[in-house]
Amino acid sequence: MSKSIFLIRHSKATREYSKINDSDRPLTEKGCHDTEKMSLILKAHTNSVDLILTSTAVRAYSSALIYCKHLDYHPNNIKLEKNLYMTGSKDMLAILKNLDERVNSIIMIAHNPGLERLVKLLTGMENLHFATSGLAMIESKFNNWSELDNGSCNLLSYRHPKETIYN
Repeated sequence: MSKSIFLIRHSKATREYSKINDSDRPLTEKGCHDTEKMSLILKAHTNSVDLILTSTAVRAYSSALIYCKHLDYHPNNIKLEKNLYMTGSKDMLAILKNLDERVNSIIMIAHNPGLERLVKLLTGMENLHFATSGLAMIESKFNNWSELDNGSCNLLSYRHPKETIYN
């Protein structure tokens, strides 16, 4: 069975508090709204995932909580990964390559520029700009996480909150 990877860039976070650490910045109201929208788009594609893995930054974890609500994923099962905060695509790839093979689908919520570079690395899509709240739906060409590498995946869809959708 091929692996499904849902890469998500955290939603818009506030910059209004100059005295808090970058990793502690909360989502804005717009960020919460955009995450709700994107989680419903993902829910139309899949009803559940095996694992939600998120950066420890408040804005990423808050985004993960909103996805949990729509995907019937218990918040206590979110895996916090400090190595997803301010890291590069190769480190993110290493995290994916070391996942338990029983996991067939994952949401990874992280930050740019690493996340955008990871999509490019996995899929070869060079012209992708990964907006805040962006969602890349990716399918591996292989059945094992350890086989992930340059160009080893297909980009099924890339969605972002600013696009206009006509239903």
